[in-house]
Amino acid sequence: MPINLNGRAILSGIGLYVLLYFLHIGALPWLVGEKAAGSDEQVVLYFVSQGLGILTCLAPGYLAAKMAGHHCFVHGGLVGGISTVITALIAMVFAIVAGSQFVGFGSMPFWVVVNGFLGAFAGIMASDLTDDETEDASAKE
Repeated sequence: MPINLNGRAILSGIGLYVLLYFLHIGALPWLVGEKAAGSDEQVVLYFVSQGLGILTCLAPGYLAAKMAGHHCFVHGGLVGGISTVITALIAMVFAIVAGSQFVGFGSMPFWVVVNGFLGAFAGIMASDLTDDETEDASAKE
């Protein structure tokens, strides 16, 4: 049984992921302040960064799954995995242009799997809500 993928939903999810990724990178220093990078407040920096990172994976997977309306797990997982690769390539190009070293490829397979599963989890959340809404509508009739 072939899976009918919704390309528009996947592209919308990837676009949201890239947008949230850049907001995460740009907003993090502003949210925690410059002094947190070298002080005892690094714990705050770590947890804010992790929270924004999880949101960056969950929201696009949820959006793609909701837009697709079917195979939500697959749509969310594809958005998480593909977006991770795209943002890593963007970070690599930025590192080359800036003249710094990019060391992200060593852990890339790990992050593709983790972010793919986070997106897929968001897809499951989208499908459960859709199923509940369908059951509620049929129960009222």
